[in-house]
Amino acid sequence: MNSRKKLIFTVVAGLLLLGAALSVFSQWRQGLPDGLLHANGRVEGDEVVIAPKIAGQIEAVFKDRGETAARRELLARLSSDQIQAQLDQARDRMLSWQERVQQAEIDLDYTASQVQTDIAASQARVAAVRARIEEAAAVLEKNRLDFHRYDSLYARRVAPKQKLDDAVANYQAADANKAALTKELSLAQAQLDRAELLPRTVELKRAELQMARASLAAAQAALREAEANLQDTFIYCPAAGILLTREIEPGEVVNPGTPLFTLVDLNKLYLKVFINEPDIGKIRLGQEARIYVDAFPDRPFKARVSRVSPRAEFTPKYVETLEERVKLVFAVELRAENPEGFLKPGMPGEGVIRWKDEVPWARPR
Repeated sequence: MNSRKKLIFTVVAGLLLLGAALSVFSQWRQGLPDGLLHANGRVEGDEVVIAPKIAGQIEAVFKDRGETAARRELLARLSSDQIQAQLDQARDRMLSWQERVQQAEIDLDYTASQVQTDIAASQARVAAVRARIEEAAAVLEKNRLDFHRYDSLYARRVAPKQKLDDAVANYQAADANKAALTKELSLAQAQLDRAELLPRTVELKRAELQMARASLAAAQAALREAEANLQDTFIYCPAAGILLTREIEPGEVVNPGTPLFTLVDLNKLYLKVFINEPDIGKIRLGQEARIYVDAFPDRPFKARVSRVSPRAEFTPKYVETLEERVKLVFAVELRAENPEGFLKPGMPGEGVIRWKDEVPWARPR
């Protein structure tokens, strides 16, 4: 067992040394100084799936697969007849509730302004009627006494009958007047009671206004939603890029989230390269890099290491490497600066990573 372990250790160590030697040989062969690391790869990009937020029928498509699109450029349009009808209904409801709110505000203001006035007027009327009742009671008492006096005098034949008849008439009139004033006081008190309920009516009016405002807010929210739904019938490009796929045709019915296009953002392209296992220890996030493509042989594109795979994998078939004996590689992404949009997804390219800061840039031979 010990001999077998020693043999395995020797083989692994030999492979690692061989890989390191081949890496150094490769860098020398490519004319790169020590401190620069070369790798081949392909330009790729972050894919963005463009999907509708609402259901509808495709009315028109303005872009096709493989075409470039600018940010906010119109890609497609959904049918909007039904959504337009919903928008009109929502607008009508909102206007109706606006009128109700205005009327409720007028009712509240009028009721609130009348509260103190009505209460004060009712209190004054009650007080006036009570004062008149007191006067009537005094008059009634005087007439009652006169009646009894003349009745007694008439019985003794001291006073004429006419005096007794006048005293009776005055007494009856005073009694009727007091009864009428008592009824008027009852009516005045009822009016005062109603006036004193007005503060509660104000609260009811205020509650009605609050309910109307809440309904108006809901109608306004429904209107904004309908306006947003109408806006969502226009499918815009979220960023400048290339359309990789087009999944729709006019007349198709789509649901929310149905993929319509797949876009590659030209501002988020990267060169995906594969670094041999012996060299992966030289790579770290943020390192400067340069990308070279055949379409622009004299122009290096600035880049930085944006991702390093945490696990090794076997070399992909589409990548040719000089170190065929070293099978395990690590995927590394070099995020490119592409302001003019020259780089395109699918372009083969070469990446040069500087892992020693003081080393000048050079392109592989």
